[in-house]
Amino acid sequence: MSRYWECPSCRALLTRERLEATSGVCPYCDARVGPAAEFADPDALPVEAAAARPLPPVAVPATIAGKLGMAAWLLVEQLPLIAGLVILFKLPANAGLEIIIERRGEAAHPLAPLLLKLAVELFFDPIVTAAVLVTMAARMSGRATTFPVALRAGLDSWWWLLAARVVKQLTIMAAGFGLLFPALGPLRILFVFPMLFLVVRYALVDEVTVLDHAPVLDSRRRSSELVSRRALTVVAAGFGSLIALVLVIQAIGGWAERVGLIEDPIARGASTTLFDVLAVYNTIVLFLIYWEARTGPEGATAFKPAVEEEVL
Repeated sequence: MSRYWECPSCRALLTRERLEATSGVCPYCDARVGPAAEFADPDALPVEAAAARPLPPVAVPATIAGKLGMAAWLLVEQLPLIAGLVILFKLPANAGLEIIIERRGEAAHPLAPLLLKLAVELFFDPIVTAAVLVTMAARMSGRATTFPVALRAGLDSWWWLLAARVVKQLTIMAAGFGLLFPALGPLRILFVFPMLFLVVRYALVDEVTVLDHAPVLDSRRRSSELVSRRALTVVAAGFGSLIALVLVIQAIGGWAERVGLIEDPIARGASTTLFDVLAVYNTIVLFLIYWEARTGPEGATAFKPAVEEEVL
């Protein structure tokens, strides 16, 4: 059975493999877990090229507008890595779905595209999201993340994040079970409010599952604790990011329609994948709220980049 080490700072449970990759430093908060010599891996590759060029640590802006702006900046800065992750997992799936729908034509069920898209998101999005979250956590402390490291982090967290999301969605759906009973008439609208309440309270389930290593059944409680005094921030930032995404996607969709890209299924799949890349913006916005809740306003500068120890 694998042995785990607990980070003295963020309490994350870490395997020897992860500590070997960072020479005994927690990959999430850069706290020293053990002596570098104890976790030296004789088969490890030399220090990553990214570690040779440390980046300046980033602090989370206090205002909602500042968070939205920083999320856009981080998306652009990390765009090659994020686009690579999304394209790897979602471009084949999106293109395949468009080809299937194109061949079935009018015989396809009206909800078929939506259901197929939801199935793709269910199984592939946790990998991309986990990889992005690990990349963002490292970036806040001034460390760059390579594509292989991000990909491995996403694959390692896939099952746990998938399970946490399923439990989260089932809980939210259970809160709105009254919507299934037409006999309740107008009273059914009352069941929307507990669903919206839980959507906000569980907004940070992804972050606590991937970065805090919270157990699946405990991730909802941990998210609620972090959101408890930041509900308005979560709502306002989530709404702001949604509006920004809708405007950008409409502009790109209008351009794609004018040049005739939507007529080809492969081009439509590529357009959908581009929208998936842009949708990572919302993930980054929520991550910034999580990071501020976890570390405090000055928390980002409290952690020294692990690469500095290597360089010095």
